[in-house]
Amino acid sequence: MKASRTPDERQVFATPFGGGLAKTDAMDAAHSPMVLSAQRVASAVLGRDELRLAHCKATAVAASRVARQFDPEMAEALLAAAWLHDIGYAESLAATGFHPLDGALHLARGGWPDVVVRLVAHHSYASVLAPYYGADHHLAVIDPVPGPAAEILTFADLVAGRDGGGSTISARIDEMRARPRSDDPVPAEVREARYRLLERTAMRVLRSTPSGSNRTDHPVELATFR
Repeated sequence: MKASRTPDERQVFATPFGGGLAKTDAMDAAHSPMVLSAQRVASAVLGRDELRLAHCKATAVAASRVARQFDPEMAEALLAAAWLHDIGYAESLAATGFHPLDGALHLARGGWPDVVVRLVAHHSYASVLAPYYGADHHLAVIDPVPGPAAEILTFADLVAGRDGGGSTISARIDEMRARPRSDDPVPAEVREARYRLLERTAMRVLRSTPSGSNRTDHPVELATFR
């Protein structure tokens, strides 16, 4: 059973994606050449991993709903990073074994904009985990993106759900806690500290969104990118 959404979460997901939305810079950016290219790269790299690709798609949809504060250029970079944030999981890109860094390195080699590379490298507090994968020195040479773009990516990564079907913030954190950890090098107390960071950040983004209708608990719709 899905967890019930909070009133603030219902505001974000009140209108199904792809229908009834006011035209915004973020929604225009969703169909920009850069974002369409990001969609193609994610599809090519993750094509056999259908659940992860669905998660990336839903992350981009969720980000588009809360990126209205940005100018078109930053909105475009955020949505591209949302599509691309997990490509480092692909075996073909595994250089260090730390997926945020592996994805970012692939994008840097491919000439992607610096801000996209940086958002992917540091998404969802990757720096907290990096030392336990021997990746902290490599990650340290890539500057994080300050400000709300990185926080919105964190929020979108959570509420997209693991399989792209949508999730509440609390349910996604609970799902992450419940994963098997037999080969995880990260200490339990460090994981918990990161979960608290993720939850606080996602709630801060959620509470910053404009008020909206509370009429539905519909999960994330993917129609925007179909």
